[in-house]
Amino acid sequence: MRTNRKHKVLTFTFDEWAKIEKLAARCNMKTATFIKTSALKGKVLVIDLKENHDYVVALNRIGSNINQIARIANETGYIHPDDLARLDEFKEEICRISKSYQSKIQSLAA
Repeated sequence: MRTNRKHKVLTFTFDEWAKIEKLAARCNMKTATFIKTSALKGKVLVIDLKENHDYVVALNRIGSNINQIARIANETGYIHPDDLARLDEFKEEICRISKSYQSKIQSLAA
């Protein structure tokens, strides 16, 4: 038996317990894990990546374009100045998308 553990008995009404089980299921967590995480962190944030499909699609598109430029540069040993400018634009777009995504997550966490 582990001696570095503290055990407590909590009592819930049936309605409270049903709500906790429902929240734990939404978070894909075991009920005990959900209760412990909620107690220690104050809030459990669930992010559905399907809702963020637009962000993923935009980043994939940028990644494909960067890979095309990299493939040509590797084949020729040369990067055209226009491609360098496009890479800068892609970097700025990635930063914009990342900030937008981060602010969305922060608003969910608030």
